Amino acid sequence: MLRLARPPRGEADHPVLPKGLQRSDVERLLPTIRRVYRLSDACALTLLVFVQCTRPSDWTDPTADPVCHATQTALAERLGLTPRAVRYHEATLERAGLLRKTTGADGSRGRFAGGQVVQGLSLAPLVALVPALLERAAADDAERLRTLGLKRQCSAARRVLKRSVERLLEVAPTAPMATELLALYAALPRRYDGMDGPALDALLSQLDEAVEKGLAALDRRADSSGVSEQDFRRSLQDTTENHAESCVGSSDRPKPAGKPADASLVAAPVGAEEGREPKARDFQRGHKPHWLETFTPRRLYAACSEDMRLYLDGVKGARILPNELDFIRAALMILPDLGINASAWDEASEAMGDLAAALSVLVIDARRFDPVRPIRSPGGALRSFARLAMTGKLNLAGSLIGLVERAQP
Repeated sequence: MLRLARPPRGEADHPVLPKGLQRSDVERLLPTIRRVYRLSDACALTLLVFVQCTRPSDWTDPTADPVCHATQTALAERLGLTPRAVRYHEATLERAGLLRKTTGADGSRGRFAGGQVVQGLSLAPLVALVPALLERAAADDAERLRTLGLKRQCSAARRVLKRSVERLLEVAPTAPMATELLALYAALPRRYDGMDGPALDALLSQLDEAVEKGLAALDRRADSSGVSEQDFRRSLQDTTENHAESCVGSSDRPKPAGKPADASLVAAPVGAEEGREPKARDFQRGHKPHWLETFTPRRLYAACSEDMRLYLDGVKGARILPNELDFIRAALMILPDLGINASAWDEASEAMGDLAAALSVLVIDARRFDPVRPIRSPGGALRSFARLAMTGKLNLAGSLIGLVERAQP
């Protein structure tokens, strides 16, 4: 079938790329195209070569289609395939609606009659699909970021649960709640690979419920023993201690009588981001060991910005005050709003622990609009906090004291 390369003057009706896009932008969409149309790697590579064999200007010219004129033999040599495989890929892409064959009856391809007749593989159908593909790519990126955020929240919740279980086993090793939470912790998935958004949401809900039970049990034990451990103060203090011990080995700390020798021998998720266990450094060396005990959840909540309180209200649910995990999850959720890259959070979490990193985000967020010394680069500020923590020079207590005092009426 023959096709006119250019319509009569005044009928420039060929599809073009959205304004500002070029052929190279279509090439970057190939991973999305492969997923959407379930193309094999070889077929996707063939499509990429078809795109590269077109004139870049034709993708933005309303009077012409982008057409690949290369012969099947030439394409086969370039791709390292047989001509038969190239023909198969052409047919697959045509059935998918990504191209239209305009070759001659004898299979000829090229420009004839002074460019008025064009024969080859027209990629005009792909041009028309680009806006929808861009939307799909944006949605995929958003889902990917959401999934990574959920994995970080699950990892943080699992670490809070681990500390709660260890503390319960110290103060009440034979309590049913300690046994129940230990069994739940041991049954957690070793890896988060392959878990989609709904599965991670379900896991996070399970972890939230377990953490709430563990912290509530600790509060009841503290109340009954007369020891002051309101809400999550001890957890705050834990962020200044050295957590260099591995989660997959027995603890070297002395265990009370009746506690199984390997009670803390539980599996941990592994992976670069899914379940990595940061080893918090003693970034408060030189300060009094209990300085964070002065900050109650109520006072910290009052010192938060309105945006941070909104996230805290969302994660704490019906509870009156947020707990340790609520502060961590709220900090993770507000990172995109602050323009903080997830890698900056990972750096801070590894340097000082999840809770201290969350409190650092709280400080940074509250000081964005400080009339005297506003923080204009939240991401840079968090990385700076992490570097100071690594060298033991971070005075997070001073920053929190300033926020709490300003929040008081």
